[in-house]
Amino acid sequence: METSYKSAFRFVEVAQILIKESDEKDTKFIAALNTVIEQIDEQREDYGKKVTKIQRKHAAEDKFGCILRDERGNYRFKKDQEEAMEAKIDELYNHTGIEFEPEYVDDESIPASVPKHARKWLVGFVIEPDGAEATPAQTLLNSLPTTKNNQTDGE
Repeated sequence: METSYKSAFRFVEVAQILIKESDEKDTKFIAALNTVIEQIDEQREDYGKKVTKIQRKHAAEDKFGCILRDERGNYRFKKDQEEAMEAKIDELYNHTGIEFEPEYVDDESIPASVPKHARKWLVGFVIEPDGAEATPAQTLLNSLPTTKNNQTDGE
């Protein structure tokens, strides 16, 4: 599945809070959160490299073409270049292109203590979106009878 850096990073923030506040650490829900966080964390370094590349591209240069830095080592920018750089970073942040495998859990695995405003950030990561197309495996599993429905009293 694909998402934006913005959505992915927001998911990680919300998921880490839920993990920290959870009383039980060994549940399907917590395991799913951790699995997706690991995938997104792998993308964080790539994001940082892309931001640095954009900054370098737009940084001010001296008359010899050397990049200028301030006393703290930060790049220096001319006003128009800084605005162009900020627009590029914003575009990158909102661009859909992060690949990850969602780890959906069933509704029963999601603690009732998870607030509704937090749940919206989990959709597409650990909560299956409404109307999502079922995979062939999910379709097959859903079509199989459960033992609970087919129990007989020994007859």
